[in-house]
Amino acid sequence: MAEFSQDIFHRELRKTVIAANLPFRTLEHPQFHNLLQVLRPGVQIPSATTIRRSIHQYAEEVQRKLQQSLPEDTFIHLATDCWTSPNKLAFMGTTLHYIDHDWQMRQHTMGFQFLGGEAHNAIYLGNKLSQLIRDFGITNRVLAIVSDNASVNTALAKHLQANVFGPKWDPLQYRLPCLAHVIALVSNQFMKELKSNPDNDETTSAAPAIEFSVKALQAYLPGIFARSVCKVSKEQPASRTLSRVTESMF
Repeated sequence: MAEFSQDIFHRELRKTVIAANLPFRTLEHPQFHNLLQVLRPGVQIPSATTIRRSIHQYAEEVQRKLQQSLPEDTFIHLATDCWTSPNKLAFMGTTLHYIDHDWQMRQHTMGFQFLGGEAHNAIYLGNKLSQLIRDFGITNRVLAIVSDNASVNTALAKHLQANVFGPKWDPLQYRLPCLAHVIALVSNQFMKELKSNPDNDETTSAAPAIEFSVKALQAYLPGIFARSVCKVSKEQPASRTLSRVTESMF
């Protein structure tokens, strides 16, 4: 058995807090202390403040190594989204993606920034993301940015063009809407058109009780899908053109 090391114990304790998403104060709970004392009498257990500081330092170290590992001659693509924790704290997560020299797709967590009490508008979010991009030194290497369809992200992309990337970076071309989010919007609107609204777990659908024949269903669904796409599309495509597209599905 390997000799006990306080440094290794501290490192594994830090990893446990991160992996299990434990509150920092768990380390100060008397029962947690009793458990560790049974396993290792006299063991020094770090405080909540110490482990929090250690995790922040570890995150900064990982970020520095990530910056150093990025190839200097490849484009970087970003994906970003905002998230609110169960305790009502808002964060903006950003990942980076690129293809290395061996043609392997690489992706890493670039940042997980706390959003304070200020209004989360395009300027505020844009400044947060701009600082992250500058910290990584990739202002001239970012090609595409993926985000959801919230209108603030369109304004955010324009803010990045004006303050980070310059006029050659087209926010309409290089700010890509998240495909999964688009599909979810279309699917939700599609189900609303069908009036599918279960009253309880045993009710599969509250749609009209009319049993459509296969031919009637084929004629009915393309129109619904066309209206659904129109409602979530920025460009509002002509229903006639979209109907021809949807008809090809059947």
